[in-house]
Amino acid sequence: ILFSYRKGGQPFYHLYEVNIDGSGLRQITSGPCDDFEPAYLPDGGIVFCSSRCNRFVNCWVVRVAVLHRCDGDPSAEELRAGGKNMRALSCNIEQDNTPWVLPDGRILYTRWEYIDRAQIRFHHLWTMNPDGSNQTVFYGNMHPFTVMIDAKPIPGSAKVVASFSPKHGLAEHAGAVTIVDPRNGPDDLMSAKPIARKQTRTKHYRDPYPLSEELFLVADDNGFGVLDSSN
Repeated sequence: ILFSYRKGGQPFYHLYEVNIDGSGLRQITSGPCDDFEPAYLPDGGIVFCSSRCNRFVNCWVVRVAVLHRCDGDPSAEELRAGGKNMRALSCNIEQDNTPWVLPDGRILYTRWEYIDRAQIRFHHLWTMNPDGSNQTVFYGNMHPFTVMIDAKPIPGSAKVVASFSPKHGLAEHAGAVTIVDPRNGPDDLMSAKPIARKQTRTKHYRDPYPLSEELFLVADDNGFGVLDSSN
């Protein structure tokens, strides 16, 4: 299990790995920065968000975190230096978030567009290669006021599921669980369809995880559940 963790009394989050039975806990990154939202890459590396870029949000006193990668088996000396084969993948001046690997090996992530646009309107889905090249819009970058985040590929299809969090984004990435089919291009509004909520009172969910095109694990303030898109 790959996760981000901040020890009590310590100021920064770092990456850790542990076996599913709780054994073998080991630290992967270190240093005066926050590392979070990790995911495994096909080559065995790890992609994650990190404030190692040493930038601040232009309109607020918040550190920026962009996409980085590293190897998952640092020696003691490499860990003291921050991690093994650490490198930045993104040069964004604002936040990148929630990277995840698509079936074709590209990294799907949320990019906050800022320069020559508007401060809080554009947080949409982009892709890049695992080496950081070919950064390209995936969906939504012409349609403001929705934070499209926590996107993951749906098994057996070309579609992805994401949380569409309204305006500048709600706490904990809460939003409408939405299926996106990118085959009509990155700007087709009809390609994004929120899952119907006929049998629930909850308007927003967090952390959608696809089991199929019909079933999604989700979280809300009351716990975990399954959302059925066929209802």
